[in-house]
Amino acid sequence: MSNSQEHLSMPALIEQVIGSGLFSFDGEPYFSWQGCEHCADGLGAAVYDLRGCRSLEDRELYEFQVCGDCIIRLYYGRRGTYHA
Repeated sequence: MSNSQEHLSMPALIEQVIGSGLFSFDGEPYFSWQGCEHCADGLGAAVYDLRGCRSLEDRELYEFQVCGDCIIRLYYGRRGTYHA
């Protein structure tokens, strides 16, 4: 793990991966008692297996369990407006 990654929290790392646009996730969510690794509210949730990279330069593949609400909010913004 590089020095820049050692100091990132899990939510910050997920935000960078989703913000980069270099990610994919399975088409169907499934229930996990561990819940979302971004909002981490401690409750079980329907999550997607999300895989991606932080940038084209950092080709390390990261894998997370993230709920649909967090994916939409982080990718499209707080209001859920779509990028044209």
